[in-house]
Amino acid sequence: MSNTYSPSRIGAFDKCRLSYKYEYIDGLESDIETIERFFGSRLHEALEEFYILVKGSRIESLEWLLSKYNDLWKKNYVDNIKIVKKELKEEDYFNKGKQCLIDYYNKYKPFNQTKIVDTEQLINFDIQFNRIKYPFRGKLDRLDWNNRENAFEIHDYKTGGRLITQQEADNDWQLGLYHVALNNKWPDAGKIKLIWHFLSMNKEIVSFRTKTQIDKLQEMAVEKINEIESCNNFSPNKSALCDWCDFQNICPLWKHPKKMEEVPINEYKKDPGVQLVAKYKKLEEGKNELKEEIQKIEEEQEKIKEATIEFAEREKISIIDGPEAQLKVDIKEELRAPTRAEDQETWEKLRSLLIQEGKYEEVSTVHGSMVNYRIKNKIWPPDFIERVQQFLKYQITKTVRLLKK
Repeated sequence: MSNTYSPSRIGAFDKCRLSYKYEYIDGLESDIETIERFFGSRLHEALEEFYILVKGSRIESLEWLLSKYNDLWKKNYVDNIKIVKKELKEEDYFNKGKQCLIDYYNKYKPFNQTKIVDTEQLINFDIQFNRIKYPFRGKLDRLDWNNRENAFEIHDYKTGGRLITQQEADNDWQLGLYHVALNNKWPDAGKIKLIWHFLSMNKEIVSFRTKTQIDKLQEMAVEKINEIESCNNFSPNKSALCDWCDFQNICPLWKHPKKMEEVPINEYKKDPGVQLVAKYKKLEEGKNELKEEIQKIEEEQEKIKEATIEFAEREKISIIDGPEAQLKVDIKEELRAPTRAEDQETWEKLRSLLIQEGKYEEVSTVHGSMVNYRIKNKIWPPDFIERVQQFLKYQITKTVRLLKK
């Protein structure tokens, strides 16, 4: 296998196969950066520089951390950064990041809980299944050594607005695979803690993996790699994440809508695509109006049908004459086999009897009409019909048909 995979690469395939193709197969690069990505990068950078100093036994103040964050923001911010949520401005995201760092600093000071091994560490490792190795790579936000618990800690900073559940953490691929990487590097590592820091919520979630879970994770990762390698249909997936996609302007789901956003209103209405949608919508609305009208007609017909049956029964007739047509009323009383949905127990008993007597195929898996036909026309032996009838019920059916005169 020539490809080197990563947890983020596998996640990209699951989110949208077309976006995956654009990035990892076609090698397209985007010049679009969203404010959320920019926001997350600046928080990671500020914490990285802070922890580099902590590793050297130098604990800087909260003011230093906030000043570093401010400098990183101003140095890197450009006007064409995409802000999807129009109700928010750059200042709102900056202040949110500032509060994240204040909360984080106050929660973990004086930063003596662990020993810092490394920050923003690039790692290359293999996962193995059925004696075949598959190359992987990733980046650890922070790796610590906890003397008190005799354990490595893999820390991951999350800057999004969604807090995962404990179950999601326990099934997470990314840190689970980083657990594999640490085991590869230090086979005697022993206990490994996986820790997520949800900075926007000032919340920490901790998870562990057993050997069985690690083995299963590697098997699942290999299955996913095989799925990716054999994929020949990279279809787009429309979701709430589309607005943050790097390739929205070339995606077939969004190419025309995004283009139309830039067109003046007088040209917009002349666009052939816009005109096709308008015509189709008008016809669809017409269909819906007709459906409503048909439903009203059918409801009225049902009332007339009930009145017709009542009239025919009262007058003891089966055909009612009209000016241009007639109505024929049929009232039948016949045995009826139960459906599986109505009475599963009786249905299964009847089915078992039919199978036992070699009659199952004749009635196509207990088809009511076919059972009734064989009883009515005495196709089956009398004693067998008698045994079948114990599962049947009499039902009266009343139908009305329109006849030409």
